[in-house]
Amino acid sequence: MAAPPPPGALPPPLDSAAAAKLPPTEQPNPAYRQLYQAYADAYGSIDRLRRALDPAHRTLNGTDAWLGPEARQWGGQLDTQRGQLQKAADRILWDIYERLSATQRTIARV
Repeated sequence: MAAPPPPGALPPPLDSAAAAKLPPTEQPNPAYRQLYQAYADAYGSIDRLRRALDPAHRTLNGTDAWLGPEARQWGGQLDTQRGQLQKAADRILWDIYERLSATQRTIARV
């Protein structure tokens, strides 16, 4: 699963100038602004999560730090967990992206 589009691919929350041009029956949706900010924050930091197990992987595969059948078994488990972590990171982004994409930028003024 690939990562979703970057935050810039979605319309940004309405700024005060754009909000002033809305009809009197509409106002910016605060939920959209919160989701957009959450998506931008997550998108900017998700690579740290994706790479969290890379140092252990490099150490195990790039050195003679640990050899033998136990090392190979543990290495296989590490590879599996590393792949699952990367998929989970993408799923987090997709979940926020899908929710943001389904949220209206404006709501009815109450």
